[in-house]
Amino acid sequence: MTDQETSKLNQEPEKKPRFRIRLAVQVAFFFAFATLVTGVISYFALKAITDRTVRSEKEELAEHILYDLAAGMSQYQTIDEMLVYWMDHADELDVEYDYGDATKRKELELNMRHPSLILGQSTGEDLESMSEEDQKMYAEVLYTWIISEFNSIKELYGVDFVFVMTTDPGFQTNTYLFSGATSDMKRSRNYGDAYVVGTEVACTPEQEKVLKTAMENQSCVQKSARHLNCYYYFGEINQRNLFLGVSFNLAEHLDDVKTDMKEGVVFFVMVQIAFSVICLILLTFFIVWPVRRIQKRVRAYKDSKDADKILRHLSHIHSGNELGELKDDIAEYVMELEDYMKEIESITSEQERIRTELSVATKIQADMLPKGFPTPAERKGYDLYATMTPAKEVGGDFYDFFQVDEDHLALVIADVSGKGVPAAMFMVTAMTLIRTRTMLGGSPAEILGSVNNRLCEGNESGFFVTVWLAILDLKTGQGVAANAGHEHPALRRKDGSFELVKYRHSPAVATMEGMRFQEHTFQLEPGDRLYVYTDGVTEATDTKEELFGEERLLAALNRHPEANLTEMLEGVKQEIDAFVGEAEQFDDITMLAVDYLGPQIIM
Repeated sequence: MTDQETSKLNQEPEKKPRFRIRLAVQVAFFFAFATLVTGVISYFALKAITDRTVRSEKEELAEHILYDLAAGMSQYQTIDEMLVYWMDHADELDVEYDYGDATKRKELELNMRHPSLILGQSTGEDLESMSEEDQKMYAEVLYTWIISEFNSIKELYGVDFVFVMTTDPGFQTNTYLFSGATSDMKRSRNYGDAYVVGTEVACTPEQEKVLKTAMENQSCVQKSARHLNCYYYFGEINQRNLFLGVSFNLAEHLDDVKTDMKEGVVFFVMVQIAFSVICLILLTFFIVWPVRRIQKRVRAYKDSKDADKILRHLSHIHSGNELGELKDDIAEYVMELEDYMKEIESITSEQERIRTELSVATKIQADMLPKGFPTPAERKGYDLYATMTPAKEVGGDFYDFFQVDEDHLALVIADVSGKGVPAAMFMVTAMTLIRTRTMLGGSPAEILGSVNNRLCEGNESGFFVTVWLAILDLKTGQGVAANAGHEHPALRRKDGSFELVKYRHSPAVATMEGMRFQEHTFQLEPGDRLYVYTDGVTEATDTKEELFGEERLLAALNRHPEANLTEMLEGVKQEIDAFVGEAEQFDDITMLAVDYLGPQIIM
């Protein structure tokens, strides 16, 4: 670009009405939309918070009322006997539903007949000493005392219903013993009224579910759009379940709050609109116009790729706020971009070298794992197959199998903590030590103990390895295994299904020097199949963060019971891949399977 063109660019007007109007309209639309969305969100957020607050307060109040009622009823020593009496003689009771003259007369008559009787402190022995007539009178007086308390609670706390009911063992019918009421409330056996003693109502399936939950947890809260019911399990009386209950109608509370909330939201929106107008004016002056100037310079650099020109033009823009910092950042970016372009070629070359080295490391690791699976002609009492799929180019899982002598087969599967090259290096050391130590003889527990001490030496990185090591006698089928923090193996008996063999594990190898490892024996019969694996199988995760798990693994193993070992492991891997889908493999997947054929074909 010539100096003349540069001068023309510098003299170009920086304010285009069309641009300012278009951007101003967009910003205004944004503020209008933001105001609308904020108002709507505020309304529903406040509504949700208010609803939750009201419900939470009523729920706490309901629980408080129920616990107080339960404590109040429990203070009467004869409450159990009276509950049975009220249930059995509900239709015979002549009770007042609020304390009145009739109840006073009955109290006086009881005191005259039983001068030493204190109604609130009487015992079961006192009841047994009474005649049937006196027992009925006692039950009616005590009923009125308690129902009066229920009436007071309803009046005091403004609850819709406060009641005591029983339900039969099959949860078919609810029988109401107490139901609090105010003076203006009708009392009958009709729905919506305060129930008289002995009113029976069918138990709904939904209510049955809530009552059973209350029996399990002592209490339970049933919530609906505009009601809240709380039940307290008082115990089993005369083969019936007894519940205390409180019911709130939240409709009036929520409607009042909603009206106040609407007024607040309208005021908030008006303030937001005024604030948005002021912000729009300030944004246009301090942001829109300076941004336009910077945009021109960046577009010019995009077309010309002339770093010197854009740096010269940007130096003419002066701003003391973040836009000034943006201008300086763009200038710095342009200078760094020139350097980055020069480094790209060297970085690309270095990445290609690393990729090549990792490919070699992958091949080396794969070559370390035994591949000499027995052919039909080479089988000496067993058939075996294994696979290892690393999560990265190299992994920390490994498997191994080898004959310690003519009659004993060693089986190893392990998982090193971590992934990548460090885990692979630790894996090589662990694999070598386990094989070498096993060939020297000893039980699996002794072998792991020795390997553990060697791996703990200089293990500054804190790696550890979970190991399943077994030595199988090919003549007898008897095996000895030690499990150091590894997954549970799966075993399928001949003509049976795979099941996990669970037993107590020892800690992982290399966690602490001097550890002793436990071992257990197992017996394989001809035709049995053993399957071991690393946690990359059961912990394979799909896009919904759900694990493949043990149940899916067993189902995959049992899908084709007649499959050979190769087909079985490939089938399990295919089911894992199908389950995981597009999710990234985060752990190595290693599997090993053995068929015990029996001593009859040992060469």
